[in-house]
Amino acid sequence: MEATQTIAPASKGVTAGVRELLDRITVLELTNPLAFATLAVAYIGSRIPWLDQGYGTDPDAWRVALTANHLLSEGDYLPSRLPGYPLHELVTAGGVRGWWILEGGWVTTNLSTVLISLVGVYLFAWLARKLELPHRGILTLAFAFAPLLWINSVMTMDYMWALTFLLSAYLALLYRAPTLAGISLGLAAGFRLTSLVMLPPFWLLLWRTDRRQDIQSLTLTSAAVTLGAYTLVLMKYGLNFLNFYDETVPLEEFIKRLGKDGLGIIGALALLAALALSLQRLRRFPDDLRRDAHVLTWTAAIVIFFISYTRLPHEIAYLVPIFPFGFFLMSRYLSRALLVGTLGVIVLAGFVDITSPEDTIGIDTSTFTSARIGKGMLLSDLETLRNQMDFARELRELTITNRDLETPAVVVTGFIYPELVMLYQDELTIGILEEDLEAISQLSDKGLASDERRRIDYVWLLEYDQFRKLQGQGRKIYYTADAARSTFAVYDYRPGYFGALELPLSRDNPSLGEGTATTDR
Repeated sequence: MEATQTIAPASKGVTAGVRELLDRITVLELTNPLAFATLAVAYIGSRIPWLDQGYGTDPDAWRVALTANHLLSEGDYLPSRLPGYPLHELVTAGGVRGWWILEGGWVTTNLSTVLISLVGVYLFAWLARKLELPHRGILTLAFAFAPLLWINSVMTMDYMWALTFLLSAYLALLYRAPTLAGISLGLAAGFRLTSLVMLPPFWLLLWRTDRRQDIQSLTLTSAAVTLGAYTLVLMKYGLNFLNFYDETVPLEEFIKRLGKDGLGIIGALALLAALALSLQRLRRFPDDLRRDAHVLTWTAAIVIFFISYTRLPHEIAYLVPIFPFGFFLMSRYLSRALLVGTLGVIVLAGFVDITSPEDTIGIDTSTFTSARIGKGMLLSDLETLRNQMDFARELRELTITNRDLETPAVVVTGFIYPELVMLYQDELTIGILEEDLEAISQLSDKGLASDERRRIDYVWLLEYDQFRKLQGQGRKIYYTADAARSTFAVYDYRPGYFGALELPLSRDNPSLGEGTATTDR
């Protein structure tokens, strides 16, 4: 009895302390200078491990660097991939004012993404305050450290640039500045064209708040800024710039990306559980759609971006614009305890998550019986960055030291091509196989990087006619296992069946660690 009497007050004291801490965090006003400065230090510090690990795990990040490098060295603009991301490519190249970001390599380009993402965090906090959202302190902290946003805030990609300007457009509308909102949305589209799908949700907001006269100003301004941003692309491609990689994604992969790569498995499960426990609160949602213009706007934004994603679900980062609006809705319909718990689990999923040896989702029970606790998205991303760079270096080393390699040789590298080229740009002559305005990326899909002294050419993939043409010129063709898979998927032939040789690399997937898979055919 005495022990019980001694412990109870201490237990109550701890509980009270936790509650007090939660009270302070949830109402924390992070737009205040000192509070935001503290957050900024933590935000930038948390990104340091990623800064010097390359441009990113997405080959598109290295494509952007390749485009910037080509623009600086040749004075010629070739988009990293269609439909073009001109403002991001110009920012990476240093822009027209001579801010030579690329000269510092991936550390400075990644840091530029960190800084613009931090601006986005501030705009999110400002929006949360302007909208008078409950629990906005914890909401902003979760937005700053959500794993998917974290990963994309520290690579040379356009997602967070576009999101920051999109949030700026929303904030401008709240302050009744439709022209400024149009400029911001146009800039967002200049970084990522799909940002323009926010126009319908913004129209709904203006319509429902009796500001129909602002719709024209918003629309025309955003269209004009977008058109100006795409001038370089239109000059080279005309309307053919509206091209993109269109490949079906299996349902299993689609589900995996939504769960594991979006919020993490435990994050997704936590959100589903929180929604189930909040059904009573969610009963207000249909009425709020009719009465609250902002709830309607958030919902419309989520729906339209999700529909866009289902049309082309190649990258889970396409859903980055959903996060702020999803968080706004969570703050409206989840209790404080559920909100804090759910957001905490989402952030935790960046470090620890449920995984399986095969990292796949199947229809049998083995998917569940083999599940275990493993690395979350953030730690996996760091590991993948290192594995990909190691693979590119191993590939380069093998091709220049392997005495069995017959020259002149053509090495079909697969998706590691832009990374390989940027890592060894000082040793290679970088160009294109042939001018092809229908190619998604002339510098990578149709790229050619030559080691003229050793008579070795590197390419991403080869169409069958190109493959045969090079063989007819007496070139010996080698390929990686990843390139073989991609060649069959894209061009419907297997290079190994027509005399090409697979390179004896330590792995068949650049993103996996050494020795994790056989390369025997």
